[in-house]
Amino acid sequence: MVDRYRELEGVNSARKLDVVLMATVSSFGSLQQPTAGETRRFAELFGPVYEASSMEARRQAVAALSGNAHIPQSVCLFIARQDITISAPFLGRSPSISDDTLISIIEEESEDHTRAIIHRNDLSQRVIEALISAHKPQPDDNQDGAATENAATYDGSEALRQTLKAMAAKAAGNDKDDRLGLVTLNELQTALLVRFARRREHLLFRETLARALGGETLLANDILSDISGHRLATALVALGMSEDDTTFVLPRIFPHMALDDDGHTEIRAMVGDISTEGAIESLLRWQSDATQRADGHESPQRDKRRSA
Repeated sequence: MVDRYRELEGVNSARKLDVVLMATVSSFGSLQQPTAGETRRFAELFGPVYEASSMEARRQAVAALSGNAHIPQSVCLFIARQDITISAPFLGRSPSISDDTLISIIEEESEDHTRAIIHRNDLSQRVIEALISAHKPQPDDNQDGAATENAATYDGSEALRQTLKAMAAKAAGNDKDDRLGLVTLNELQTALLVRFARRREHLLFRETLARALGGETLLANDILSDISGHRLATALVALGMSEDDTTFVLPRIFPHMALDDDGHTEIRAMVGDISTEGAIESLLRWQSDATQRADGHESPQRDKRRSA
């Protein structure tokens, strides 16, 4: 193995032969338990050989390394930071990549990189918390000519309230499909809600929903306390989740909704009957009620009667 590495290290970088990259990957992959020295030499060699190779060879090399459990973290971080068309399989399934590296990618790289991480089967609590906390502002956030401020200075619930009001005004104009880029749920939040529903991780679903609602845990609890699922369906429609995703989520949060063969059809019909304008108005009302209750101005019993 040492001799093979020396041969590869001696290759003139000007040749840029794809075979060198694949030979490097194959040589390291053949080691069942690489020594510290072999791991160090691979880490030193991989970057320069990778850079000297074609895009197709890079894709093949990264795909081959995605199942290897002995990749050093420096190489993991190097691969994870590559274009998502190359790094996606590695981010989605590599057993080598550490939690610290995953969190760094979530915090520093694109939303596409973060979405690839969401599909991993072995996410730790630390990584899940980083995913839930992640928010990468979109270029069209807070459109419709309104004056904008730095998102970090906004109170989450007030930002949600203003967004919902703008959406309600637009929906009232009978143009429900044009939301002016004001969909409250971003793709990352939607992917997390779908993931947590699929895996029946109800506490994480609740936390993600609360964050989507501007951090209002009380409001999220109220919505999920309605075991009919209608409140959750209404909230998800108001937040801009698609009918397909909403229909998928509901029976996984409320299993009794899909007990018979017609359950799925009935859920889709229920979701389809919820208008965007009506959903937004309901969510605004629930948010106002929850805020008053949090301030001690209204009782939970009265809130339940008003929103029944």
